[in-house]
Amino acid sequence: MILADLLKIPSLSGSTVAAGHAGLNRKVSTVNLMDAPDIIHYIKPHELLVTTAYALKDTPQDLVALITSMAAVGCAGLGIKTKRFLAEMPEAAIARADELQFPLIELSLDVSLGDILNQSLGFILEKQTDELRYALESHRHFSNIVLKGQGIHEIVQELAALLGSPTMLFDPKLTLVAASSHFQKEPYSRMLPQIRLAVGSLSAQDKEAVFCLTAPEPGVFNHVAVHPIKTYQPQGFLVSLQHSYQLQQLPALAMEQAANVISFELLKTQAVKERSRRYKNDLFSDFVDGLVTSEQEMLRRGKRYGLNAGTTSSLCIVARPDSSAAEPASPTASKASIKARPFEEQQLSDYEELYDSLKAAFKEQGLSFIIFSKKSWLVLLLTFQPEEAQTIAPELLARISDQVFESTGIAVSFGIGNPVKKLTDIPATYKEAIDAWETAFTSRKRRFVQFYHAKELTDLLRLLPVEELRKFHNDMFKELNRLEEKERSELMRTLVVYHSNNCQIAETAKQLFVHRNTVIYRLEKCEQLTGRKLRNDSDNLRFRIAYLIGQILEPPGS
Repeated sequence: MILADLLKIPSLSGSTVAAGHAGLNRKVSTVNLMDAPDIIHYIKPHELLVTTAYALKDTPQDLVALITSMAAVGCAGLGIKTKRFLAEMPEAAIARADELQFPLIELSLDVSLGDILNQSLGFILEKQTDELRYALESHRHFSNIVLKGQGIHEIVQELAALLGSPTMLFDPKLTLVAASSHFQKEPYSRMLPQIRLAVGSLSAQDKEAVFCLTAPEPGVFNHVAVHPIKTYQPQGFLVSLQHSYQLQQLPALAMEQAANVISFELLKTQAVKERSRRYKNDLFSDFVDGLVTSEQEMLRRGKRYGLNAGTTSSLCIVARPDSSAAEPASPTASKASIKARPFEEQQLSDYEELYDSLKAAFKEQGLSFIIFSKKSWLVLLLTFQPEEAQTIAPELLARISDQVFESTGIAVSFGIGNPVKKLTDIPATYKEAIDAWETAFTSRKRRFVQFYHAKELTDLLRLLPVEELRKFHNDMFKELNRLEEKERSELMRTLVVYHSNNCQIAETAKQLFVHRNTVIYRLEKCEQLTGRKLRNDSDNLRFRIAYLIGQILEPPGS
């Protein structure tokens, strides 16, 4: 309740507000009696303090400091019985109270402080009891709506009828989920963009708030009361229009109870969705892990999710955010692989957002697919006719990646296995898709669409720890690297051209535009510095591998 309401009780009705009239809407939850000058150490927010000012009779100037401290704490006001120990309110105290909009009340001489204290506390407790009873009845009322088999839309409609004002529910992306019938007609339908803009300024982590519409419609509600709805993650905003910036206690309680029931209903819906999704994830995990080897068994268990056989082909696509890289993505990945943080360690809301965004994007393209998650991956099994193979092109997946990034801010990349016709080959294409993703990611690609291909030698080398690659490279060319840059560059170029021309001295000299004796001299010096024979098959292979490692270790663009 607010202070203005408390001043209407009999024991305070004869009081006069000496200053701070603008603060009469301060919340008051208790009343305390001041009998010592150190009371400032014990006061609490929303507390009304009453006193005879006996503690201040010799130092009335301290009243200004007391008012300042009480306003800073968030007290409701200060009531002083004058004409006893304090002849009148000091002008400095009145000025300070007006400045801080802090109510300074001159109490009636006809009522004792004990009566004021008792009546005030009784009135506050009675109001709190009424509010608690109203909250319980509201919660029971909204709960009964759910128990009758109705849903969120009916709760919003009932709340609008209870408050007598337009009411609506937005999801976290400010998409309208439900609205009262007010918004089916003018002028409320025109107000939706402005309401959405006001709600968008409130973070899902904030508490309830009231906003004033910048351009209200004439003769209708011009303020927006917003109550965030949360479960284990932000779920949206419950919104009600009202005339005043000050949200009254009972409407606020009704909104709070409606928000609680809506959050329970959303939690129940999410639990059902997660249980169904878990069954699907376990089923397809068995498929891709090779635990189900019979095509008939795959069809029987996957039929409810749209899995079918016949003339169609299957394509496995794995997706993962680029930002999730923190540890090896699979047992085959080495320490050198860019590490990937599993989804379980991310906020569930981010996972849900990516899952839903990918599902919506693939559905929008008219593709036949099944989506599920396995450990750190989101996996899509696409089924298509042979003539549709060309439609699943990298450009399509790149557009989906751009669409997800624009809507969620999540940079996602795709790895794609080879198409298969037998359902029993799904484990193979799944492993190929993961291999394609890891190969592209370890090559420093981002937001990529990578099809599987057999690994080249460079791809295999990238699976080794960078430290080991660098050690091998340095051991091969340690003495060469100690030379001056010009000489080292000449010798290294001669070595590379020599091996690229299959160890033909004449061709090497021709390509370098030098005499063949110069080539022979340089090669002999390289053999001395490296301790390796250039025509020895084993050493020859070591040189060629070292060249590839140098390309891997070389910074991009150098």
